[in-house]
Amino acid sequence: MTADLSRRHLLSSVGGVGFAGLAGCAETGLDDTETAFTIVPGSDPTGTGDSWDNWGGMAPYWTRVVEPLVWGTDDMQPQPWLATDWTATDETTWVFELREGVSFHNGTELTADDVVHSFEENILTERGDFVHGWLHLEPGSVDRIDEFTVAFETTDPFPGFPGTIAHNMIDIQPPEADRRAGEIIGTGPFELAKMDQGQQLRVERFPDYWGGEPAPTELAFRAAEDATTRTDLLEAGEVDLVYEPATSRISGLRDRDNIRTEIQQSSASRFVSINIHRAPTDDTDLRRALNYAISQSEIVDTVLEGIGEPAHGPISTVIDWAADESLPRYDRDRDTARELVSQSSYDGEALTCLVETDMDDGRTLVQILQEAFKSIGVSLDIEVLEKASLQDRTDRGEFHLELTNSQSNSPAADYIMWENFHTMGIENKDLYEAEGTGLYNLGGEVDDLIETGFQSYDATETRESYIAAQRAIMDAAVVIPLFYEEYVVAADASIDGLDLHPIDKFAQWGDLTRTA
Repeated sequence: MTADLSRRHLLSSVGGVGFAGLAGCAETGLDDTETAFTIVPGSDPTGTGDSWDNWGGMAPYWTRVVEPLVWGTDDMQPQPWLATDWTATDETTWVFELREGVSFHNGTELTADDVVHSFEENILTERGDFVHGWLHLEPGSVDRIDEFTVAFETTDPFPGFPGTIAHNMIDIQPPEADRRAGEIIGTGPFELAKMDQGQQLRVERFPDYWGGEPAPTELAFRAAEDATTRTDLLEAGEVDLVYEPATSRISGLRDRDNIRTEIQQSSASRFVSINIHRAPTDDTDLRRALNYAISQSEIVDTVLEGIGEPAHGPISTVIDWAADESLPRYDRDRDTARELVSQSSYDGEALTCLVETDMDDGRTLVQILQEAFKSIGVSLDIEVLEKASLQDRTDRGEFHLELTNSQSNSPAADYIMWENFHTMGIENKDLYEAEGTGLYNLGGEVDDLIETGFQSYDATETRESYIAAQRAIMDAAVVIPLFYEEYVVAADASIDGLDLHPIDKFAQWGDLTRTA
């Protein structure tokens, strides 16, 4: 069969890619000092250790040194980038046409051979088996058709493939790049100039960028200090822009004439996952009672100081198939909650709630849950654990509740539904295969709906299937949705051209200029 180009909307052209700010910069005659910026992103751009997302000391987030074949639009759709077009020629074959005239930072031209090398030798070989399941590709599945055409053979029907590879980690580099040694050769608007591990990474303007020369001459990315330090640096004028300033100081930043703040809803959502295969949270009445005990609006207004949107489902509404007014709602109603507790199997035992040590506001949120549940007669024991210990506990299913979040770093977010709520998703598969249970999987019709959404080439069918699955999940109270996450960027007020994105790591810097 020949499928529709994609079930997502495609943009026909990205010529110029938003770097029009260059002209304004040139006309003002700003010198190099005035077109250099220091940025403190939300995570360390120099990478850490041997992590899978660290190329010889550089994490390819934020810096725009390397690029993927596909990008993501502001409304979370796949957008042509190093590839100009793609077509599903049958249920498991995708053919991509490459953009011609793209130069790597070493002066060579991007061709199909570079794409094949990047996928086969780097992405599918070096990064572990989990990549095969994530991308639905196995080694030997990427082939050169001609100089500017590449074919991908997925392991199963996967309509979300173009949006899934729209990810900073799925970057294209030539064979002569030595990623392990930190010799990063990309196609981006900036090229790597210097890196100090754990401290700072500096990039310089690449004048031959296929999308047009960017406005800034240089960007310095400082390793992510804690929120208080980031805020101090901005207020002292030592940096130009920071992600996630200290929440308690955002109102003060807004009052300053020399600092501007912007808020962007992200692809992340925060919720409480409920283990539906362990007593007593295997009781639907108890799970519904826990939902009725919570006020999402109060959490946003108090803990988050208004930075976030009250959630009524598990998936961020910036994802096109997630938002729907028909999802069951549990507005706080403690009388109803107490009645449900009384008719449930709950006998007074303390429920176990896990939270990761490093989760932002994690301790505060679980304490609010503890007090809310106490008010309806349910006791909660909180365990704050390091990531590895928490993962070990969830792997064994030895808990009742977990404060967690879920987000996508690519515009195709289908895997969020699969990994969290399908019986064979990563959260549930091991326990299902070992004990016939799982954690958050209702199974049956919900599995069928998720499979339909995941494998349909029809956008309407995909949305309807995922909405129906979420409706069942919320009706059975498998999760307690808390909020759709928003992030804050604070910058020197003289900066123009900031381009935020629902995926924070998709920020573009090519239009950054100073007005004074």
